[in-house]
Amino acid sequence: MKLNQEQLAEALSVSDEHPVIAAFLQIIADTAEDESRSAIMPNLSAEDRAYNCGRAAAIQDLGLLISSLRSEKDLTSRHS
Repeated sequence: MKLNQEQLAEALSVSDEHPVIAAFLQIIADTAEDESRSAIMPNLSAEDRAYNCGRAAAIQDLGLLISSLRSEKDLTSRHS
């Protein structure tokens, strides 16, 4: 089953303290930090650095998308 944008926002609308959301947000933050650290390691080839930077950017984009969906639901619920 594929959820639409509104369903995704609804599913992610629980509080930051909800155990599933808290775990999910922590995993994303920890992974983004790890990937960023990997991208700035010394002695990387240009290709390896670009690869690691791409991974860091992708996880950061995922975090921003989730934040956006969660904010979207907050905005629509305030106007209801």
